[in-house]
Amino acid sequence: MHTENISRSGVLIAWRGADPGLPLPSLGQIITVEIELPANHGFGQKCIHCQGSVIRVVHSGEEFPRIALRVNYMDFRSFHDRIRAFEAMQPVANSWMA
Repeated sequence: MHTENISRSGVLIAWRGADPGLPLPSLGQIITVEIELPANHGFGQKCIHCQGSVIRVVHSGEEFPRIALRVNYMDFRSFHDRIRAFEAMQPVANSWMA
């Protein structure tokens, strides 16, 4: 995914993930995204954890679909802590999928 625009109340995302089979969200669906922020040497790598409702899906034939979210919740988090939490969940997730 690629964040095209962000404000306190909304996020516009270009839906161009690594998996081309990833379905587009539907209007009204609540999704959670984490937006990686540029590194700052004084604070370290951060990300914005957002939960929002899909309010618009625009799909033009040649470009990537654009998804507009109305932000319900936004939190700034350490990016490295998020990676560690994800890595810790990997064995649990793998045991559920086995």
